[in-house]
Amino acid sequence: MIRWLLLIPFALLIAIGASGFFFLIASAVDPLMATLTGETLFVGFWNLIDAVFSTDDPGPLIADAMQAVGRIVFTLLVLPPLMVAVVSEVLRMRSFLWHVLATGVLTAAVPWILRGAARVANPAELHVSLILGLTGAVAGFVYWVIAGRDAGGRAAPSLPPSAPTRSRS
Repeated sequence: MIRWLLLIPFALLIAIGASGFFFLIASAVDPLMATLTGETLFVGFWNLIDAVFSTDDPGPLIADAMQAVGRIVFTLLVLPPLMVAVVSEVLRMRSFLWHVLATGVLTAAVPWILRGAARVANPAELHVSLILGLTGAVAGFVYWVIAGRDAGGRAAPSLPPSAPTRSRS
């Protein structure tokens, strides 16, 4: 019970923080991600400033902007590791590869799932999916290190090998 109340939330919190840090570093280091996130933040910030100064009560506008940012962060950084952690705990999946690959693939697939349109991707979209996949893989790795190796609680003890029986001839 302590595992569900303390260890798993702690592991998820650290894993989400690590993946957020990785995404921040990747967005600064990778040229495509730097351009994408930099332009998005720059344009979004100045549009918000223009809207705030053009209205009498900016409170609801700022609240809506923060809610939109929260949705994006939750969808990309929180939801994939949370879903993989729940599945791995329920099904007692302890594999390193399961945690890293499932979280990475799910995180990389989020934009494609949300778009819902089936079409051929351009190289920039695939590049962003790769960065998101690596972000999810970091979360899966950190979660596995902290709590995933013991997913679902302790393993049932294995029975000791029985003594060989000798046949009487």
